[in-house]
Amino acid sequence: MDLIRYSECSRRVFLSAAGAGVVALGGCAVVQREQMRPLLLKGALNGGRQPGSHPELPTTADEFIRAARDAVEAGAGAIHIHVRDNEANESLRSGDIARVLTAVRSATPATPIGVSTHFGIVGDAEQRQALVGTWSVLPDFASVNFNEPGAVMLARLLIEKGVGVEAGLFDAEATSTCVESGLANDCLRLMMEPRDRDLDDALSNVAEMEAVLDVAEVDRPRLLHGFRATAWPLIEEAARRGYATRAGLEDTFELADGRTARDNAEIVAEAAIRIATITGRG
Repeated sequence: MDLIRYSECSRRVFLSAAGAGVVALGGCAVVQREQMRPLLLKGALNGGRQPGSHPELPTTADEFIRAARDAVEAGAGAIHIHVRDNEANESLRSGDIARVLTAVRSATPATPIGVSTHFGIVGDAEQRQALVGTWSVLPDFASVNFNEPGAVMLARLLIEKGVGVEAGLFDAEATSTCVESGLANDCLRLMMEPRDRDLDDALSNVAEMEAVLDVAEVDRPRLLHGFRATAWPLIEEAARRGYATRAGLEDTFELADGRTARDNAEIVAEAAIRIATITGRG
């Protein structure tokens, strides 16, 4: 399967390569490989889930190390984490960001690591902006939900710091906010993540988001994923469309057949198989 793989190199080289889309990295060299963008399967390890809600939900640095390493071995080409403090609460504090990123990179040095910045972590746009401004150890990318207060300001700050922005797009209104900000074409990826519980509703929502992007002629890599009941159908839909996607305990505790997954790696491995089956790129 032709999932994106990265060697250890600078963040700016990674961002340039990921933005171009049609690349493979060897050392720090960007090499043209084929005309079709490689499919990125991102491991979403924990989200805002409550500690203990799944036996293998990672919250500590050691747990993130194990979960990230296993997810990469299962086929993940990037890792997305909701950083936790020592009490397992979500955090944007510089010390917590540095501690978790340093730990995970020690285990998966060739894999891009991203973090969440969602509004609920702090609950105040100005405080969130200030905390991100103090980061000394930077993630390769960070998700910014464009339906949230202060999203445009935060995205600009991250881009200025050299951090790739994954634009979190929940609906057409959030997509319009992203486009009207003038930042859509500066984002690393446009992450369509419909919250609809019904698959038909989710696909209709995606069509509305894509219409906004298409009218604005935004040409950035697109990622599509769902949650719970729509997680597996949208992984498969992303593969059919040639989009990046993600898989892990953040989005579902279950495998496609309804069985409870053992851990993130089992979910990622099944997603990788399904992507390869649909695309024929095993």
